[in-house]
Amino acid sequence: MNKLRNVIDVVEFCKERELPARLVGRWVWIEFPDKPGEDIRQALKETGFRWNRKRLAWQHNCGHYTRAAKGYDPRDKYGAVNIERVTTRKWYQSEMLLG
Repeated sequence: MNKLRNVIDVVEFCKERELPARLVGRWVWIEFPDKPGEDIRQALKETGFRWNRKRLAWQHNCGHYTRAAKGYDPRDKYGAVNIERVTTRKWYQSEMLLG
């Protein structure tokens, strides 16, 4: 499996697998209630997700590299949008321009 770089592709990957993903700024975060199985963890790694033990979430930067958020939680700064609301590239682009 190739690493995904585009936020829409990452969102589609999550939707296809019914993962509990949310958009936090321009990143996709996945927070599981319990540790996922090895097969899910491996698929996440192969797709470009990384485990953030401080935030307790799998995170994918979708090609938007940033410095580590120190002193604040990105969920508080940017909010978190359930990926089910992301329906098209046009929706995403309009939200990023407004947000």
